[in-house]
Amino acid sequence: MAFVIAELLKDWPCTWLHGSINEWINGVKDDSRDVKPGDVFVVIKGRHANGASYIDEAIRNGAVCIISEEREDDRGSQDVAFGIVPNTRSFLSHASSRIHGNPSERLHVVAVTGTNGKTTVSHLIGQILTFLGYKTAVIGTLGLSIDGKKVEEEFPRLTTWPAPYLHETFMRLLKMNITHVIIEASSMGLEQHRLDHCSIKQGVFLNIGHDHIEDHKGVNAYRKAKCRLMQLANKIVINEDDPFWYEIGKGSNKELKWFGKQHISLEELKPLSMNLKVNDEGKEVSFEVEFTGIYNILNIAAAIATVRQMGIPMTSIIPFLPQLTLPLGRFQFIINQPFKVVIDYAHTPEALNYFLSSAAQITQGRLLVVFGCGGERDQSKRSEMGEIAALYAQNLWVTSDNPRSEDPLKICQQIIKDLPPSNRIHIEIDRATAIEQALRSCQPGDLLCIAGKGHEATQHIGKHIVPFSDELTVRTILSSFSTGNSEK
Repeated sequence: MAFVIAELLKDWPCTWLHGSINEWINGVKDDSRDVKPGDVFVVIKGRHANGASYIDEAIRNGAVCIISEEREDDRGSQDVAFGIVPNTRSFLSHASSRIHGNPSERLHVVAVTGTNGKTTVSHLIGQILTFLGYKTAVIGTLGLSIDGKKVEEEFPRLTTWPAPYLHETFMRLLKMNITHVIIEASSMGLEQHRLDHCSIKQGVFLNIGHDHIEDHKGVNAYRKAKCRLMQLANKIVINEDDPFWYEIGKGSNKELKWFGKQHISLEELKPLSMNLKVNDEGKEVSFEVEFTGIYNILNIAAAIATVRQMGIPMTSIIPFLPQLTLPLGRFQFIINQPFKVVIDYAHTPEALNYFLSSAAQITQGRLLVVFGCGGERDQSKRSEMGEIAALYAQNLWVTSDNPRSEDPLKICQQIIKDLPPSNRIHIEIDRATAIEQALRSCQPGDLLCIAGKGHEATQHIGKHIVPFSDELTVRTILSSFSTGNSEK
């Protein structure tokens, strides 16, 4: 959709330095590599890169206007318009929405936030709506899925997409007659204004735990970032069992729906399924789901509450609950006989505890664990996660998990620093080797839990990103064993 610059700046504070404000533009970008002739380039100053360093490249690629927060970024070219705004991140969201005709206003957008469970809850909400006949898309950590089918394209490798991609995708989805879009709202995405100027019908608040504290420079800033969704959403769905969100919810004047343990309960836990009972406005209904994990009970409750807040009756929802499945890499069983292997994305202390405590309840044999902690991430959680893993594991392999520029051995040593010496705790920095050693140790009836990467298909080592999949690694190693394991 072609616009003149003046339309984007309408009702927006801007100091115009030079160039025509009536220049026609075709798009808005914050990545110089994506700039095409006729685009506006918005200068974003990030943690690792300053967009001002790429202004010349953007101009070479055809940018006709530069928007920045700093007068010093002006290259002085009279052929390229230049304006200054107070907050380029928020402007980027505004402009991205505006140039596509504010597509989110014509969609029912649900944004899900929480330290743990965003991907699973988004996936479950999307499934229920699809089963009910709504044209639904889910956007987040796993990319884009439409009506339950993954779209095999390259998308931003971020939980919450940058505004230019997000609003362009909204417009694309509208053309496909999609009515409901579920998105994951990360703390960084909220803090960096990626969801500003997005019409969010419902905000879902799951929990507050221990993740990305280093990005926000403190837990208070992390919580403040999460709370931005409270301002952006028209209605809210809140976990009443989370003390932080409970207090925030009590003080909100928005339409609110609670979910929690009083609304759903476990009747029977099985190795591969659960029997649950849901309490909806005093009416109790039992059902079974074909996956397990105690922590997934509240994830199901969150999804049900979100759909119920849309005005959809429980009687319409119940028949489809037994058809629910978990997303890729979430409590995903790779093999089931003669021992079990399960992978999970758990990469925070809370998530690891949920994962391993649930796993411990469904195995009659030993619990073996392989996990690591990411490099260039919150170091304070490493020893805590080591203690959690050692609490449940009869045998523990501490290994690499995207070490990035850090020394993987030092990360492993930080993980076990508070643990007493034990011959059941092993350090093996090569993740594939650690998995192989754990698999060779498995006996019939054992359960091997591989945590941290889940769906991920790469490993970030130094400056290189190399192919690596926990699932593929397990299957490759097992195929070499020739022991007759039958896959689930």
